[in-house]
Amino acid sequence: MRSQLSRRQLSEHVHACEQAQTGLGWSNSGLVAAGGGLVVDTLYDLKLTREMLDLYAEVRPEPPAQLVNTHHNGDHCWGNQLFPGAEIIAHRGCVARFFDFEPARAEAMRTMPDPPEGVRDIAEEWAPFDFAGIELTPPTTVVDGDVTLDVGGVRVDLLYVGPAHTEGDLIAHVVDEGVVLAGDVLFHRCTPIGWEGSTDRWIDALRRIESLAPEWVVPGHGPVCGVDGVAASRRYLEDVQRSAIESWKAGRTVLEACAEIDLAPYLGWDEPWRLAANVHRVYRECEGASWDDPYDSGAIMRDVRALKDRC
Repeated sequence: MRSQLSRRQLSEHVHACEQAQTGLGWSNSGLVAAGGGLVVDTLYDLKLTREMLDLYAEVRPEPPAQLVNTHHNGDHCWGNQLFPGAEIIAHRGCVARFFDFEPARAEAMRTMPDPPEGVRDIAEEWAPFDFAGIELTPPTTVVDGDVTLDVGGVRVDLLYVGPAHTEGDLIAHVVDEGVVLAGDVLFHRCTPIGWEGSTDRWIDALRRIESLAPEWVVPGHGPVCGVDGVAASRRYLEDVQRSAIESWKAGRTVLEACAEIDLAPYLGWDEPWRLAANVHRVYRECEGASWDDPYDSGAIMRDVRALKDRC
């Protein structure tokens, strides 16, 4: 299965590249078609990123001069090599983790003939992609906080909102055109999942997007939405946090805590079993862990798999 990419014009200068699937790896991107051109995020493999560039070339044939990586996960930056000569901008937290996971390792796991239990789920998720030939191309311009760009007279504010989904989370606000490109700070109609970061910071990041009152928000995964989609994601995290804290105090296991959480307001969201990962994060926070403390990813994914088997 390959994604069906589509381009959607949101304002005079801003276009979104959406993917129909909302699960692991099927991410979105954005283009500011002004000045030298600015793209926000590349896609998971080279074929997908080339298809994205073809869509953007329909409105702006010239190669973009600037590229923003909203964070270091591969489905937002592993296509960087297809932007030769472009200035690649990212937060230092993205840069620090950029080489943490190599595409060659992902390809080896994806193509294992008989993957072990701990690898099987991710290998199945990665089956539609092709990580061969990807050369990690890191950012060339590192930012530490908020930065304003002038893209041919179009103002683009890069706002640092991490550590939420990851340490290096940036969002791009095209101020005068009412568009926010949110990266994985926002999953729309798809259950969010975070890595390094904190639940409180993630909720704060979503509140910051809401405060900007954009007309359009391009999520990292899922269809383009308005502020209502951002508010729904925030309420989900707040509901999970509130219930998980109560369950932690009561001594329940993570899976028992998941059973206590009312997901009725979020019926129809993809990947509901990611709830287990979000509860794990709240439990770590209840135990006093910092946002960047190491954790047992194997235990988390076993609970995610167990919850998936129940769905």
